[in-house]
Amino acid sequence: MRRRSGALIALVLMSALMLSACAAERAFRRGEDSSRAGDWDSAVVHYRRAVQEDPDRAEYKIRLERAMQNAARDHISRARELEEGDQLDAALREYRRALEYDASNRLAASKAAELERTIRERIEAARPRPRIEQLREQARTSTAPPLLDPASKAPLKFTFTNASLRDVINTITSAAGINTMYDSQAESVVGRPITVNLDGVTLEQALDQILASNGLYYKVLNPRTIIIIPDVATKHAQYDELAIKTFYLSHADASEVMQVLNQVVRLAQAGVQPVVMMNKTANTITVRATVPMIDVIERVIRANDKPRAEIVIDVEILEVNRTRLKEYGIDLGTYAVNLFFSPEAPPSTGTGGTTTAPFNLNTISQGVSTADFYLSVPSSVIRFMEQDNNTRILAKPQLRGAEGTKLTLNLGQEVPVVSTVFGAAAAGGFATIPQSSFTYRNVGVNVEMTPRVTYEGEIILELAVENSALGADISVAGQTVPSFNSRKVTTKLRLREGESNLLAGLISQNTSDSLRGVPGLLRVPGFKQLFSSNNRRTEETDIVMLLTPHIVRTHELTADDLGAIYIGTQQRVGLTGAPQLIAPHEPAPPA
Repeated sequence: MRRRSGALIALVLMSALMLSACAAERAFRRGEDSSRAGDWDSAVVHYRRAVQEDPDRAEYKIRLERAMQNAARDHISRARELEEGDQLDAALREYRRALEYDASNRLAASKAAELERTIRERIEAARPRPRIEQLREQARTSTAPPLLDPASKAPLKFTFTNASLRDVINTITSAAGINTMYDSQAESVVGRPITVNLDGVTLEQALDQILASNGLYYKVLNPRTIIIIPDVATKHAQYDELAIKTFYLSHADASEVMQVLNQVVRLAQAGVQPVVMMNKTANTITVRATVPMIDVIERVIRANDKPRAEIVIDVEILEVNRTRLKEYGIDLGTYAVNLFFSPEAPPSTGTGGTTTAPFNLNTISQGVSTADFYLSVPSSVIRFMEQDNNTRILAKPQLRGAEGTKLTLNLGQEVPVVSTVFGAAAAGGFATIPQSSFTYRNVGVNVEMTPRVTYEGEIILELAVENSALGADISVAGQTVPSFNSRKVTTKLRLREGESNLLAGLISQNTSDSLRGVPGLLRVPGFKQLFSSNNRRTEETDIVMLLTPHIVRTHELTADDLGAIYIGTQQRVGLTGAPQLIAPHEPAPPA
């Protein structure tokens, strides 16, 4: 009988091995057919199945690697054709398929990132302008201060030698059809003689050059009239027009922008200091300043009120549980020897155990013999079992958020944890009354990420991963509270867009041994294995995490944001533009 059982087991094992080998060979032949037909995607599928069925065959692995390389090349070739036809979405999908087969292909990775940026820019450009931008443009044109409108805008060509400053100013303004007025305190300055050569300069350049060198400036009263004023703080406070403007912030925090403005635009020698206030509820900045200073403040706010970059992180979490169970030996029931007294009828055995029948006390008066006692011995079951399981729990969420915000992912359950404090019944009394409260702790896989997108297009992730589980209950001050087993890792990653990072190694191993048997024989070599039940259980748990970030929205910077803002001098603040020190060369006339 034992020989038949052994032969049957061997036959079953051989049949399973033959079936596995046949399945692997069949998948391999299908992969070969697909390879000869040039269908490398199907070839990869069949070769992978062959490797799964028979992972020890090196030939299968070599063919799989070759098929993956050829499939990646085919997808890159198709992506180039689609890119030339301006089918960017389809080309991006092909580059991503190529990366699935060959993750180390730098060409596919760079092209995929480039196409993602191009597609994003096209989507942003195609969006209609927000209503607030149109309103800002209308307000900018409707509230503009008066501008000087000379009758002639031709370049000036004058030379003055020891001429009074008043005569020089009147000459160049009259040539442009501009009326000139003078402040009373400017009379002592405009009478001094100067020598100047004005050749090929505009009216604005000539006035700035002459007046700045003599401590004067001018204010436009209307399109054809200016007034000459001493460039001192008291006169700026007297003549400079003040304005109040409210800036509505869409992305930046009003308190942070106010701190920047108070540090940047306050100049010690300015005639009129700007006043900056914020409205935290409306997230606005209200400014009172001169019109040129408001223009400067607007440029500073525009450079700081930028949207945060947003990213999507593909998270793939694989929890691998490996359980090994090995049980062998003789299980002698409950290992209990029971003695029963039943003088009239033998004991009966049912589902509830062994029970004795009722008897009359007169029976005992007639005498008791050994036939009235019954002894039960434990039943014997021989156990030979070995188990090896692999359990995979896969979670594949997507997390989207703006940079600087914490993204959390909790996979598991919330366990209540009691905390007790002692308070007094009345003021000044002893703290003897317990007051219990409950907090909930997440048990399972907990992931926290704080992303940041650099201006070079890379992604920095501050990552914290915890794998926790309930432990044995413990007693604290008479209360039973749960304990927790936790494995945690904290790190900082720097990844390119679309680059994947694999995090693994959070391995936990628990081994438990139990031994049951007949007292006295448990520790005897040889009998311990035969007349006892041995149970050994080993559990291993590993967390494997794959992170792939993608940029959804960039910082939306422009060339003006990266350039300097020229605001003049401390006494005269305003948008002046970049100083032109050398005139550009005129283009050569066509031959």
